[in-house]
Amino acid sequence: MAKEEKITKTLSKYGLEDLVDDRDRSAVYQIARNLYGTGLMDAGTRMQLFAKPTDKMQVIYQRALIEQNWIIIRQLDRIASLLER
Repeated sequence: MAKEEKITKTLSKYGLEDLVDDRDRSAVYQIARNLYGTGLMDAGTRMQLFAKPTDKMQVIYQRALIEQNWIIIRQLDRIASLLER
């Protein structure tokens, strides 16, 4: 799967493709591009075969933080859209 397709799929998974503010949408897209560019979003799959358990746990923890941040961004966007009404 191409990187751009992965990014779109990730943003859709977390409900981030329809952010109200264009600047926020652009920033979130850029963050996703950077994460895929560094390999962090794909690291868990590769690490399961070769890494030590402690290294695997660090990657799992980092991915959990990233996913929590996606959720927080989505929730803040919802709050912002309610305040604009």
